[in-house]
Amino acid sequence: MPKMSIFFIVFISIFYIVGFVILASGLNSLNQANAAKHWPTTSGIMEDVQFITDNDSDGTTYEVRAKYLYRVQGVSYEGDNISFGYNAGSGLVAHQQIYEKLKSAKKIEVRFNPDQPSQSTLAYGATRSHFIMLTFGATWLLFVIGFTILVFMFGQTDAGLLSRLIVLE
Repeated sequence: MPKMSIFFIVFISIFYIVGFVILASGLNSLNQANAAKHWPTTSGIMEDVQFITDNDSDGTTYEVRAKYLYRVQGVSYEGDNISFGYNAGSGLVAHQQIYEKLKSAKKIEVRFNPDQPSQSTLAYGATRSHFIMLTFGATWLLFVIGFTILVFMFGQTDAGLLSRLIVLE
């Protein structure tokens, strides 16, 4: 195998790994979010809700951060997970809506993992964040696959063209 081919395989493998890690992370988050649907619930007290705006050279992102208290079998816990997969993003309206819903909440429903009560969430199921992450991961992998095919094709001869070339003299 030529040096360029080995270099290309190592180089492109990094991009495949990144794509599969993104997909695996999105699927893991989605599985947790769906599992939380069947977790027991308890009432909780909203301790703090903040709307965070972060401006940097890449643009502006928004995030809602919440802290809540809840009790399971007489033991107090503090949680901060709004939903598995929820994170900062550039969609101002979506984050404002979450903030508006939580900012005046005093009591909230908290879902907790029965095997690990310190793990909790306020919402369950698939969200916009899951679809964004899964779509991004799939798009990334499709691009890398397409790029790999292009590199492979550029390295091939054009047998069809050669077979139809007729040299008379």
